[in-house]
Amino acid sequence: MAFQGEQPIPASIEALGYRWVKRISEGAFSKVHLTEYHNRASNCLETLACKLIDTKKCSEKFRKRFLPRELTILLHVRHPYIIRINAIIKCRNKICIFMRYAEMGDMLSFVIEHGPLGEAQTRIWCRQLALAVQYLHESGIAHRDLKCENILLSANLNVKLSDFGFARYVTAKNRQPQLSNTFCGSFDYSAPELLKGKPYNPKSSDLWALGVVLYMLLNKSIPFKGKTRQVYEQQMARAWKFRSRVNETLSPEVKTLVRSLLEPNPLIRWTVEEVLVCDWLIQDRRLRSLNAEEFSALAEARIFARSSADIEHVKEKLRQIENADQSVTMIKKIASRLNNRNHSHSLLSMHTSLVEQTSDPRIRNSK
Repeated sequence: MAFQGEQPIPASIEALGYRWVKRISEGAFSKVHLTEYHNRASNCLETLACKLIDTKKCSEKFRKRFLPRELTILLHVRHPYIIRINAIIKCRNKICIFMRYAEMGDMLSFVIEHGPLGEAQTRIWCRQLALAVQYLHESGIAHRDLKCENILLSANLNVKLSDFGFARYVTAKNRQPQLSNTFCGSFDYSAPELLKGKPYNPKSSDLWALGVVLYMLLNKSIPFKGKTRQVYEQQMARAWKFRSRVNETLSPEVKTLVRSLLEPNPLIRWTVEEVLVCDWLIQDRRLRSLNAEEFSALAEARIFARSSADIEHVKEKLRQIENADQSVTMIKKIASRLNNRNHSHSLLSMHTSLVEQTSDPRIRNSK
């Protein structure tokens, strides 16, 4: 959707090779635009999406708390099923997050257009999402806003998890998970422990949201409807069911997975490791093993050590004031396709099996 006279990208950022094309969507504190990037070094043109945040229009809480956290996480994440960030550039009160453009739009629009999906396609997307969530959790990150609208699809229909506006670092203390107090995310995907309004384990609530996504793919509807109290009571009573039009066609294995994710007790709700070795996913032999890119990302997550200096570095960048000598502040330098390709192939020889990673997912998760 083009808006007359709109030219949102600052000229100093355009001078780096970015060209605005049109606006794609709009959120509370940001707008997403279609852009083109001309890489002068390789003389190639790349289509990107640009999430533009105007800090003048943001709440103080968002500007001081959520924004530095989101940018810090975006500097770290690199996974085949998480949207790739090209660059993060600040110019005065505007922050441009340039990322890969997902040609097929978001998952919600796809499901609405194509109706309930079959188990074969749903199985592929469920595994890709589970691997993205596993990567985040192993890195000590909870997404906290997992929903179909935040799951983008590439031209070859691979999942790209996006929007880390509510994401946060969570670290275990004495083997106990760090709890969250903030109610965030989307109501339709909120676990009962969030609706209860008490501290909750955000990693476990991510798995509930994954269950809602899986239900949505299979049913083209959400499992719970109503106001907060009604929905909470439905969740606790497990008062949901598959739509009659698909119930008879679904396998017992996929029904078990959905039930295990939409478990109201977070202590016995399945973990992401249990999802990845469940009977339904491993029915497809092709999905039992990690490819080189998937393994490389998981290996990086397991050795990732976050420092409190990371977020302080981002806050310092946000405080910088641009002038004639320095017209922009590079929070994340422009990444070339070549660098991304080299990184993807750096561990090409490494290959592992999901089934071999653990024989008991509960034991593995308790380590």
